[in-house]
This record gives sequence, C-alpha cells and structure tokens, in this order.
Amino acid sequence: MGRQVTLEDVAAEANVSKSSVSNVIRNHPNVRESMRQRVNAAIEKLGYRPQAIGQNLVSGRTGLVSLAIPNFAQPYFAELARAAVAAADDAGMRLIVQQTDNLLEREREAADSWNLGAADGLIFSPSVIDDEEIEARRGRAPLVLLGERSKLSSVDRVGIDSVAISHAATKHLLDQGRSRLVMIGDKTFGDPFVVSEREAGFHLALEEAGLHEAGPVTAVRDWTREDGARSIEELIDANVEFDGVFCANDLLALGAMSALRRRNLKVPEDVAVIGIDDIEDGQFASPTLSTMFIDKEWMAHEAIRLLAKQLTDPDSIPEQLSVPFRLVARESTASPR
Repeated sequence: MGRQVTLEDVAAEANVSKSSVSNVIRNHPNVRESMRQRVNAAIEKLGYRPQAIGQNLVSGRTGLVSLAIPNFAQPYFAELARAAVAAADDAGMRLIVQQTDNLLEREREAADSWNLGAADGLIFSPSVIDDEEIEARRGRAPLVLLGERSKLSSVDRVGIDSVAISHAATKHLLDQGRSRLVMIGDKTFGDPFVVSEREAGFHLALEEAGLHEAGPVTAVRDWTREDGARSIEELIDANVEFDGVFCANDLLALGAMSALRRRNLKVPEDVAVIGIDDIEDGQFASPTLSTMFIDKEWMAHEAIRLLAKQLTDPDSIPEQLSVPFRLVARESTASPR
C-alpha cells in the first residue's frame, strides 16, 4: 500500500500553494474558478481525501460527535447507536460511541466537557449520574440528553415517558382479559429511575382497573433473558398464580417465555407476555412477542438536530421532547379462547 496522499502533494500537482488548496477544499467564496478547477483536478488525479479535522480547523469544529450510552449488550442501545450513526451521517457528522457500563465514574468522565477530545459536542444517555453533576460538569460544550434518567430543563433533552409506555403495555394485557398480572424488572444494578417509572405505569393501570398485582415485582440484577427466565421460575416456585406478565424490556420477556415453556405453560393460552423496546428478536420469537415500540430513529435524528442547533446558535432555547411510542400487538398477548 502506498503512502497517504497529502495536502502538499495536491499543491505540488496543481502548482499552487497549500493555502490555495485549503481554500478550495473549504469552498472559500473568493477562489477563482480556474484555480478551483485546477485543484479539483489534482485531487481527483491523486485520489486525495481531505481529513475532517483539517477541513474544520478554521471554524474550530471537527464534525465529530460523541455518543455515551450505558451498554452495547442491550439491543435497545445497540439499535439506538446504529440509528445515531445514520443520523449523524445524514447531517455530515461522524459519531464516536463510548460505553459507560452504568458506572458513575464513567458517566462523570462522559459528562466532563474537557473529556470530549476532538468532538464538537455530546449526546448522553445517563443512568446513574444526577442532574446536578451533569449541570456542573458540562460547561458550555453542546450537550443533548437522552432517556428517562435526567429531567434537566436547562439543556436540550429527548426524553422517554416510561410511565405512559408501561401503563399502555399493562392496559393491553388487561384489555385482553388478563386479570392476575405480575411485573418483571426491578433492577438492582444500574438505572433505578427507568425501573421506578415503568413500575409506576404498571401499578397505575392496575389501580385504574381496580386490581392489585398477583405477586411482587420480581428483582433482577439486569434486564437480560437469563434474569427474565429466573424471575418466572421464582414466581412459579412461590406458587404465584398469574395469567399476564409485563416485562420492563423485551429481553426479560424473551427469557420469561422460555421459562414458561419449560414449565409447560403455554403463551398466550395460559399466560400472556409483553415487553418494551420492540427489538428485532421479538419479531422472530415463537410466539412472536408483543411489545411497545419506542422510535429510536426519531430519537437519534432529533438528538443530532438539537446538537447541530447548538453549534449554530449556542444561545438557542433548550427543547424538551418526548419520543413517540406505540403498542405492537403480536401473538404473545392474544386473547384466550
């Protein structure tokens, strides 16, 4: 492989100065058309590809955006990151993704303005850091917050109404004739705020129907298939009678359905199951999984738009948005015959 073509190589080929090449690359308005054609011809001949940092030195921007999310192992966050990469690409930006692992120190590092490195701003999905620390650490760097954890109104935020989402999911189970409901997902590690909101929506729907949960909300370390399966085993071993399961996310729901099959309980005939997130795996489960769709592509595009807005106008008024969601009813919650 040959050496990388440089700005100097283009200048020599076009017989112009390096500053002239830079002016053409940056589309400077005062460049003569003949100069522009000569430089572009040299760029095409040599196969030169300008570096984003070099192109943006004059404006103090790099075109890079940092995205900090808790955990790539969760399909929700993996799909969100993929959507953010596409949204950034549409906006002519490039995304740097970092994983915070639900650890306070890593979230502090992400929130620190000085830790952005070459990035122009930060899109941040916090899980444990509090709003006061985010506010104190962010300085003047462009920041967009995602998800349920933060309620800051002083910055742009794309939030998720988990109370409304879990209320709608629980109400769907009730509308299907299920009356003895349990919830899986009282996470003991990581973000307690999402848990509390999803539990609040679950209990609100039961209260409106004049019902109580069939068993306690089961504690899990994380929202994984294994935790979902273990929770079902514990409920059955404790002789809890239930005909509907609301799971705090889709992975828990997939694990729950697996454990129900092992215990010879049919889904949905004996027990209906619903999750949240509408991850791709749910479409291919057997039975297919009912869930609450959260529009991750909308979230990603709005986050990029808000960050770009701040770069253009640092004094712009912060926006507080809520992500669209909807019920996706599939086989796992069909009405019993």
